[in-house]
Amino acid sequence: MSYRYTDQNREEYFRDGFTILPGLIPASLLADLRRETDRARVIAREKGGPQTQRLQPVYAYPELDHGRFRDFLNLPEFVKTVHGILGLDHPQSDIMGVLLEPAGKPWATNWHRDWVHHNSKIDPIEFSQLMRNPLMFNQFNAALWDDHSLWVVPGSHDRDDTPEEAAAFGKVPVPSPAFTDDQSNEERELICGEYLRQMPGARQVSLLAGDCAFYRSCQWHIGTYVPYTKRATLHDGFYGTDDRAWQAKVKGS
Repeated sequence: MSYRYTDQNREEYFRDGFTILPGLIPASLLADLRRETDRARVIAREKGGPQTQRLQPVYAYPELDHGRFRDFLNLPEFVKTVHGILGLDHPQSDIMGVLLEPAGKPWATNWHRDWVHHNSKIDPIEFSQLMRNPLMFNQFNAALWDDHSLWVVPGSHDRDDTPEEAAAFGKVPVPSPAFTDDQSNEERELICGEYLRQMPGARQVSLLAGDCAFYRSCQWHIGTYVPYTKRATLHDGFYGTDDRAWQAKVKGS
């Protein structure tokens, strides 16, 4: 059964910081996007090597059929979801990326909140206030293959760190998994798991092929990736007036 937007999606998004859109992508578009992202994988690895896990923006590469990515953004129920949750002031962006599996070694990001943990110029007090604006810091991950990479801390999108979170990962920059060059793939994979479990309240966001996670990137989240699981996940956001103005200020500072 194909996905239909309901008020439950909006309630989950505001309460938990994310909602799942199951079966959003129809079969014919899924097949076409798999074909295009197979091409994207080749381009990404030619440009950045076997561990490259992102090609962005897809519109910068004439080898790809940009129309099929636009077709995804224009899926009626996806548009209805964006408008239902965020309103009409959130146009499509031109920076859609494809998230890919590493070819060689398991890898994970650090636990983080986007922006504030990546830019030392951002005032954490201001960021804490901005998190309370439910129309800012939204993203989506749309899975073309089953994707269990994303973990989040539900409810952390509009509040400050708990004492337990601050004790585990409150230092900036946030410590990363303890990888070394001489570790085997199995050792690296176990290190990822140990690191994940250090975050109190962490929950895995499991997507089946065709599902989409719509979430706030200001919440605690992490991605963990293994080379034996194929990944091609569309990644972007819808940025309203407040988002665009604040991002321009940060990038210009």
